Amino acid sequence: MSEHASRADDTDVSVVARSFVVRALLEGDTSASAAAAGWHGFVTDTQTGVRSAWRRPSEVARFMDRLLVEQSSRLAAQPAGARFALGGLAVAGPALTDVVTDMLAVLGERLPAPAPAVPAVPDPNVTLERVAEKLVGLGNQRGTDPTGPLGTRTLRGGRLDARVRFQVWAGTAPAADAAMQTLHTTLLDDADELRAAGFLKLAAAETTLAEPVDTIPAWRKATSFDVLYEYRYVDEDDAASLIARIPVTTDPEAPGSPAREVGTVVDELVRWDEEVAPTLVVHGPAAVTRIAALTFVPGPALGGTVTFRRTSGGGAPVTSFGDLDAFLAATSGDTPTHTDAEVTLAPADAFTALGPAAPGPTLGDWDTDGTPDVYTGVDRRLDAPVRLAHPAERFEIAYAPPPGPATGLDQTAVVYLRVNPP
Repeated sequence: MSEHASRADDTDVSVVARSFVVRALLEGDTSASAAAAGWHGFVTDTQTGVRSAWRRPSEVARFMDRLLVEQSSRLAAQPAGARFALGGLAVAGPALTDVVTDMLAVLGERLPAPAPAVPAVPDPNVTLERVAEKLVGLGNQRGTDPTGPLGTRTLRGGRLDARVRFQVWAGTAPAADAAMQTLHTTLLDDADELRAAGFLKLAAAETTLAEPVDTIPAWRKATSFDVLYEYRYVDEDDAASLIARIPVTTDPEAPGSPAREVGTVVDELVRWDEEVAPTLVVHGPAAVTRIAALTFVPGPALGGTVTFRRTSGGGAPVTSFGDLDAFLAATSGDTPTHTDAEVTLAPADAFTALGPAAPGPTLGDWDTDGTPDVYTGVDRRLDAPVRLAHPAERFEIAYAPPPGPATGLDQTAVVYLRVNPP
């Protein structure tokens, strides 16, 4: 795991952390002396999963040193400011200059209007006296927000502990006092609105007496407020994709062991792309109550076909339907009229039948055009569930490419399909 951090005093210092797991195994007669027993094991880089066997502790150090040198070279090649560090955590966030500008703009909207009878008097203003960064939660994470039918957005934020200075001008001292009173009243009246905008604290600190400025000439009055301002932004966690399957290895760490197994953990979720488009299969006993999809299709409409299919496992003839509504009406409910049926549609028609398009998450850059991929989501809650009562019964959604060499989708695109999303 790597983390970039900056010191609170804003000095140009970067800290990078990387974790390794070292496992030591003792072989031989453990009741004998340490020299008679043989220690060995594995060291694993948690960032890449690279693992190396060792029999002497010095081999652990050499393995770690090699990877750390490689990472140092990569970090040196990164452009300055490639990531925004806040309070010791590297996250993709807005520039602090923009945050401060936005904060002052909101406060500036509460300034009293300039005195129309005194055109030479400067306009009121608000400026920053001091500011310090503060963290929000763990890793600046405020929570999550669902994006369409699948996936979530990470809600992040930061805080600024600041002092701001309001300054008003007028032609006379009483007029300056009145303008300052108007400002304080406005800030009090707008307390709820300001809190919704991120001002968690806005407390008057000190106010000067009205003073003449002979060079203008005019009267000036200033007041300072202590501010705790929270700004918010959405972060996709730099995720390149959703997790559709997880490779799992069971390894007793014994050479040549027949107990070593490699498998894949899957949920009721599949990912289609131009490389592979596995069929989404739901086995009974189960109930399909909802079908959702996320699509990223940067080019023309997908070719090929999408088939929704329900089978009983008994080898009965399959009835074909012309649209998804008719298929679901025949195969769903407690007493379906058809337990062996299918409908085949063009991909665009299949996704349209699942519901109106809604904005989805931003994930990776699958088409390598240098911009994040924005997905579109569709979601359909079934009027009645498709009930699969027995283990032999299945509900499937399959993609078939057009004739040709394609092994997955017929172009650069990504589709996530899931039944019964949370």
